[in-house]
Amino acid sequence: PHSRTGVRRSPLAAFRCLRLPSTPPSSRVPTEPEMFDLEVVIIGGGIGGLSAGIFLRRLGYTVHCYERAPEILPIGAAISLWTNGVKVMNSLGLGKDMIRMGGIMDKMIYHNEKDEEWFNLDLNPMFKDLGERGYPVSRAELQKLLMDTFVERGGKLTLGKTCVDIKLVDAKDENSKVYAVFDDGSKSPVADMFIGADGIRSRTREYVIGEKLPLLYRYTNWNGLIPMNEAIGKENEWIMWVGEGKRASVMPIADGRFYFFMGAPLPEDHPWPARGSEELRTELKEIFKNFPKRVQNLIDSIDVKQSCNRLPICDIDALPTFSKGRVVLLGDSAHPTLPVMGQGGALALEDSQVLAHFLETTNVSVIDAIERYVEHRRDRTHRIVLKGRERVKQIYPHTEKDWEGTKGWYDTLKNNKGFTKLVEKGLHFNLSQGPFPPRKSASNNTTTATESKEKVMSESKA
Repeated sequence: PHSRTGVRRSPLAAFRCLRLPSTPPSSRVPTEPEMFDLEVVIIGGGIGGLSAGIFLRRLGYTVHCYERAPEILPIGAAISLWTNGVKVMNSLGLGKDMIRMGGIMDKMIYHNEKDEEWFNLDLNPMFKDLGERGYPVSRAELQKLLMDTFVERGGKLTLGKTCVDIKLVDAKDENSKVYAVFDDGSKSPVADMFIGADGIRSRTREYVIGEKLPLLYRYTNWNGLIPMNEAIGKENEWIMWVGEGKRASVMPIADGRFYFFMGAPLPEDHPWPARGSEELRTELKEIFKNFPKRVQNLIDSIDVKQSCNRLPICDIDALPTFSKGRVVLLGDSAHPTLPVMGQGGALALEDSQVLAHFLETTNVSVIDAIERYVEHRRDRTHRIVLKGRERVKQIYPHTEKDWEGTKGWYDTLKNNKGFTKLVEKGLHFNLSQGPFPPRKSASNNTTTATESKEKVMSESKA
């Protein structure tokens, strides 16, 4: 008897294992030799790719991760990693690091553009019920933590490599083992499993679905890090100012910093200021000129040369599948999630844990484990993607119809005192459903994966 890594168990452990099965040997699914000691290639050294690599190293697999960026710079914005994502980090053994890196976010507060408080939600009861907090953290620091951990645990990381093609070892068999071809002409090792974690502009996705999908523009976002300042907000509060179809916000992260993000429904072809120029500040001042003093203080605090990113926020239409043969997608390559949901990083972490779970606990084949992963993840990720689109229309309206919804939302924030409970309930549901949702009673009606897929494919064009 052998463990998942192929290491022989002790005689006592083997005896215990032999006693457990009650199914007659002739009816059991045989263990496939290919499920042990796998060679895995991961394209993308972001949150999803690195977390998957760490999980798979635990299974004793040889894991190669390729990242196109030549280095990870110690600058950048942050990410709000909610409870579901933090739980996955705990499973990776990185819980202490999350506490060290994360900001304490006790409240979520909405103000209008005149700085009148509309909404104030204490997050601690929800965190207590779920069993874990959410932590806003620096994205660059989180990625460095995952990179260092991956390498320390035996992963093979290569920077500065861009995947330009994926090849089958046997061109006549789409279930054949595969390898990557890089921009410098080099190739990866032949992979038993190939993971595409290469983001919204995924090259791996093109291989899986056979075409390059257009990016669908939604709104413009500015984000970065600034020093904490009481003239802007408190150190334990997530504050948002909304009005005129725009939003400005600050969240606390470690070391006395705020993560700021601001958004507006600018036309897709709106002129872009030069990166790192004072024109960025001038643009923000103009767009948010009717917002209160605290937002003006925020804009004045930005180091536009070092910490002000201006990004077009986009997504893609829902995919018919996340896999093809031994090639599988996770994170934004599979389901780009709009930032308004605060779930992009957390969903990538969930993907990684679920994929590793099926590889560890099933013994039919690599392809079977991949298909189980896809079936498990499709409903949850599609629902959050679609919910994100609804939220964007509400927060950043582009049309008159959208504006009607936005004005109704503002009115609810201002006048419906029971709305905080509804928001808390919605947050609680989203965070509790992953990566492994709680069991439901048999009487609950649930949507099957097939029904969800059909609904998503019809609605995603909206």
